[in-house]
Amino acid sequence: MTTPLDIVDIHTHLWPPAWGPGGQYAKPAGSFAPDVYRKITTLQALVDEFQAAGISLAIVTATIESLFGAEGAVDPAAVREANNWLATVSHYDQSLVGFAVTDAFSGEEGAREAERAIGELGLSGLVIDSSRDGKFLSDPSVRPTLEVAARYKVPVFVHPVAHPNSQVLIAGAGILGNSLGRGLMNGVAFLSVIQSSLLDDLPDLHLIFATLGLGAIVQAARGGIYGRAERAAGKRPNIYFDTMGHDPAIIRTLTGFFGAERVLAGTDWPILAALDRKSLTASLTEAGLSEAEARLVAGGNARRLLELREAQAQAAE
Repeated sequence: MTTPLDIVDIHTHLWPPAWGPGGQYAKPAGSFAPDVYRKITTLQALVDEFQAAGISLAIVTATIESLFGAEGAVDPAAVREANNWLATVSHYDQSLVGFAVTDAFSGEEGAREAERAIGELGLSGLVIDSSRDGKFLSDPSVRPTLEVAARYKVPVFVHPVAHPNSQVLIAGAGILGNSLGRGLMNGVAFLSVIQSSLLDDLPDLHLIFATLGLGAIVQAARGGIYGRAERAAGKRPNIYFDTMGHDPAIIRTLTGFFGAERVLAGTDWPILAALDRKSLTASLTEAGLSEAEARLVAGGNARRLLELREAQAQAAE
């Protein structure tokens, strides 16, 4: 590289103080190791680790599933509290950007909170669960929230959730079985979108999925917008996948299928360690990316998504 990479991690997590130890909506450590629990409830831990690793910007998210599970009632007050806090993280440190959280499966209620968080609080994107109560993104209940995101031109991170039979998967394959189940739920969410009219109806909707759902490309490649002819023609729907680390083989698969302009560096911190600038640079090179492509994946694509709303506002003036 002629100059160091500008790295944006699109996939990091922090719990608002109200969700952490002693908070009004406190959630116990659960299956988290003590150090992971400490990090996810400590804002400065993210800043320190990412500065040491050479990361320019971290996208901070908190998910509905992390507090309420993948089904059942969601307390709107707890969601509002989370968004009020997420709107302050960039004031704490300019290397942080908050994405709003909402229960997208709650219809107009979820859309109202997305509108408040993005339109009033100024949050730069949205994170939603890939599934809830057996529903996926093409369900009509999700449409109002996606319309808000499209209107503001902010990216939507579709976060994996646990498979309903996760205990069976864990019994069969250990903790990796749980990850595979979460990937299945994320992959089905991806497939539900590309088999619906959402991308045609909402051309300004930009969706980001986690690499856990990568297995769905086998089905997507059978035809439609990700058929072989469409990919050969360079058609690129507004769907992106994060890298969840920096494995060169995974990056090669992602960029080969989706194109380098649709892949974003990300980790799932603090579940996974921060990206290291030296290691990421080496992995992008080993994956066969040109310098221009590597810069897109490392941070360029994320920067472009974050600037869409700003460009929209400038055009309206």
